[in-house]
Amino acid sequence: MGAFLRLLAGAAALCATASCAPMNGPRSADPNSLQVIEADMRAHIAVLASDEFEGRRPGTAGERKTLSYLAREWQAAGLQSATNDPANPWFAPVELALWTQESSAARFTRYGEDIAVPAEQVTLFSSGRRSLVEGAPLLYVGRLGVALDQSELAGRVAVMEWDHPQRNVQRDALLENGAAAVLAIMPDAASFDELRQIRANGAYRLADEAAGTMLDGAITEQAAETLIGAAQYGALKLVSQQSDFRPANIDIMATLEATSTEAVVQTHNLVAKLPGKIPDSGAVLMMAHWDHFGMCGKVEGAGEGGDGICNGAVDNASGLAFLTELAKRLNKGRTLDRDVYFVATTAEEWGLLGARAFTRDPPLPLESIVAAFNVDTIGLAPRGDEVAILGEGLTPLDTEVNAIITRMGRTVEASDFAAQFVKRQDGWVLLQSDVPTLMVSSAFAHPNLMRRYTNGRYHGPNDEIDDVELGGASEDLLLHLELVRHFANISTHPGG
Repeated sequence: MGAFLRLLAGAAALCATASCAPMNGPRSADPNSLQVIEADMRAHIAVLASDEFEGRRPGTAGERKTLSYLAREWQAAGLQSATNDPANPWFAPVELALWTQESSAARFTRYGEDIAVPAEQVTLFSSGRRSLVEGAPLLYVGRLGVALDQSELAGRVAVMEWDHPQRNVQRDALLENGAAAVLAIMPDAASFDELRQIRANGAYRLADEAAGTMLDGAITEQAAETLIGAAQYGALKLVSQQSDFRPANIDIMATLEATSTEAVVQTHNLVAKLPGKIPDSGAVLMMAHWDHFGMCGKVEGAGEGGDGICNGAVDNASGLAFLTELAKRLNKGRTLDRDVYFVATTAEEWGLLGARAFTRDPPLPLESIVAAFNVDTIGLAPRGDEVAILGEGLTPLDTEVNAIITRMGRTVEASDFAAQFVKRQDGWVLLQSDVPTLMVSSAFAHPNLMRRYTNGRYHGPNDEIDDVELGGASEDLLLHLELVRHFANISTHPGG
């Protein structure tokens, strides 16, 4: 840890330069004017999503720069270290195991005859040193995963579609429910190359968490057509979108093998708080993940010298900027009764790992948290009155939260779209630990905007500040000021 702190100090010195200093936006007499909030948030995003921060991958120089910048900004906002660990102030260590692809090989046969699929159209990954599946039948599952059980999946290679929002949840469910391996059909060559690049750089899991060796991978749509037949694959894909679809056996056997190398990566959650005036009265928690993918690919057409950094401006530099400016504004005016914790988590992109580490070794009793709010991918929506509530119906907070939203002149956009993302964000880990957690966001109230983002810039090297929209985020920040003040004061929320 001493080495990390020395490097962090060096990063702080780097951030004293113009490239890391917040930019001055337009000012007004009212720090809560929407124009000022937008300008202040954009200044942070310009730093955190800059090439100098190298995509904020855990365990890299980008992490050190990110945590140094945030800690300095949060301390200036009046926050205090809240790790409750004198040996590790501000930065709570999280140890990860990094598994990096070493080799990958696939063989497909029909009735004993090999089917020629170019090696560059298949990529495989092992979550251990070696994974091998021999002579397993292919099972086309479309978009099914959670609803399938071991009797349907055991001993089979599940072939799934990747072009939908629940793809990561589906893949994990297929593996957990007994599939011998999972192959994801990528919708286009760019998606295949992007996934291969990201996964080739390694995948993380908590170092002390026992997990079986699992095998998964991706194939191009061309490879799927070669294996299944173009007409049959097209028919399967079409029928898989019907509500009564059931998995279909494919008369193909697969032998799949992948090897990986393991390394240990030291990373950190940033934990701080704004102290309340009444000790032991509970706490409110604000959370956003700081990590992204680092070097992950190149923008199509950029050439040999093209940008290969996944900057993560929307996901999730926008959430970090949101928390930082919320902290500054909360610390102005009246003192709150309860502590307000601010947590920037690591390795969210790799399975909500930082949030899981936080709940396993929390700096405060989890049962003392009266309300928690996660902020993720906030920089998409223009100004307007709609917000979506991720986690609605899962906590006792709904009545109070809806009343505050109405009082602020906002409306709740009720749709199944936002519900698809509940399990894909850090708030889900808190909910699993019985912490009442919501994500209140204008971005998820606009399905078309979110779909355009997830089908384009999401997790790619073109998620840059130029396309960040902060109109809705600035209104969301004012809403969260009221939410936090409500739950952090005993007079307005006595429970705790």
